[in-house]
Amino acid sequence: MDIHEIDWNEVWKDLYEQNLSRRGKGECASIWETKERAREFLARSNENPQRVARVFADLGAGPASRVLDVGAGPGTLAVPLASRCAHVTAVEPATGMVEVMKEFALEEGVENLEVVAKRWEDVDPTELSGLYDIVFASYSLGMPDIRAALEKMCKLATKRVCLYWFLGSSPWERWMVELWPSLHGQEYRSGPKADVLFHVLYDMGIYPNMETLQLPHTRVFPDFDAAVEDFKQEYRVETDAQEKILREYLSSVLQEEGGEFVLSGNSTRVKLWWEVDQCA
Repeated sequence: MDIHEIDWNEVWKDLYEQNLSRRGKGECASIWETKERAREFLARSNENPQRVARVFADLGAGPASRVLDVGAGPGTLAVPLASRCAHVTAVEPATGMVEVMKEFALEEGVENLEVVAKRWEDVDPTELSGLYDIVFASYSLGMPDIRAALEKMCKLATKRVCLYWFLGSSPWERWMVELWPSLHGQEYRSGPKADVLFHVLYDMGIYPNMETLQLPHTRVFPDFDAAVEDFKQEYRVETDAQEKILREYLSSVLQEEGGEFVLSGNSTRVKLWWEVDQCA
């Protein structure tokens, strides 16, 4: 097979759709519709200030910078960025995330943050407030047509585009791979990773800089039942038999530390970035 004959955007779409069909959740943003889950996400993110500081350094944003955050979540990066830059636009489709991001911005006294409550696929560039020095997406590339999404980012950037995504199986995917056959009678299919993303960029004539990152992934629960309830929703557990399987699995992998229950692992991730003179 000639690798140059492969349509890598179609490979991305196929892996994306297979992952959605397994998880049965609709699009990625759908799991963050409630404010409760969005607040939990923000609280976990704020426990890792090193990551926020690292992204600031990666982006090279300064006081005069205009920044576009694609898939901004609860504003983990967008809000503190806005306190340091001239302007930040945050695109985020999930209702819960948007509401929590606005609350976060209000708490921090941030007034130069523009929130666009839409999927990136549905954003018309003309409705945004101009062009941006830096466009970035941090673990928010859950989009079926990744090439179209990237082309739009390129059109809106005047200096740099920066992406963060996953290499190999993440801890939560490894847990799903182990549990899915017992719960649902079929193997779990992971979504597209950075290898496919690189090939899509390559086919676009973009040859990004790349840096591999090793990041811990830890989930902490106040008690065992709280862990079960959290995973029931994520793993589509609906019957008593499925819950029994889940409880047995969590009993084997959760570690009790100081009265709390902890599930941890490490994930390999990648940062890809390029200057916009590479964009077609």
